[in-house]
Amino acid sequence: MIWVYTVTESNELHARDASSLKELQNLNKEADWLWIDFMDPSDKEFEVIAGLLEKTEIVSDIKGQKIFSRPERVNDCILFSLPHTVFKDALNTFPIYVIIKNKTLLTVRNGYSSKAMKNALKTFEDCVGKICEGSVNSSFILSRLFHEISNENLDVVMALRERIDKIEEQALANPADKKISRSVFATKRELSALERILWSQRELMLSVSEGMVPMIETSEEIRATLSHPINNISREISLLDSHNNALDSILSLQDLGMIHRVERNLIYLTIMALIVSVLLILLEIDIISLLSS
Repeated sequence: MIWVYTVTESNELHARDASSLKELQNLNKEADWLWIDFMDPSDKEFEVIAGLLEKTEIVSDIKGQKIFSRPERVNDCILFSLPHTVFKDALNTFPIYVIIKNKTLLTVRNGYSSKAMKNALKTFEDCVGKICEGSVNSSFILSRLFHEISNENLDVVMALRERIDKIEEQALANPADKKISRSVFATKRELSALERILWSQRELMLSVSEGMVPMIETSEEIRATLSHPINNISREISLLDSHNNALDSILSLQDLGMIHRVERNLIYLTIMALIVSVLLILLEIDIISLLSS
């Protein structure tokens, strides 16, 4: 699905759908600024993206959900991949690709990012009268997408914390359950992956906020928009160590449970050995008595 957004002369946001490369090229010639949003693009729509970028190699990276740790230059474009994490039974990452080319902004994504996109679009619509310039429009939307995606990624941190709490409850109820160890190690891998994602996202936002990325305008509004998620991510990264420590405590609890089970078994074996020894002694006494008589 392809949605196109333009800003009218009266500073109002106008939305419409599109279906072909030629249609988009004509719109691009007519408009002062154009935002083209591809959601769950089909193979035909990926061909449209390749035509707009005039480079097919990058389309393979987008199809493969490749995450770029830094902005990438693609001909006369600058490309960002904003890692959007989703947590249900496991951690999954679905990047939103933001491509800025002169007076054109392209976003390529899937349906998981619809909430973030809707919120960014609503904020832009409310503020469009204060922006009024194509390059600043693109930078403003990029900053809002960073903001919205950061919030959703931090929700994943909370979801993982809730999972850790459940694993702790299971470990206290039944320390001998072998499934708990597998859950612990799986969760530690997800925490490690999420930490790398949050770190990369924070570095990208800092580079934009500090004006280090070509083609990206940095205003006071954009820096203010980015400062909140940057601070939040910095705080959550520092808290991830405590989540890992909680998982290590669960493993320690299981180790203690194993030690106690071994000790208990040794006690049982010792008691059994004593009983057998007593029985043998009694049996030996009876045999001696019989021989003596």
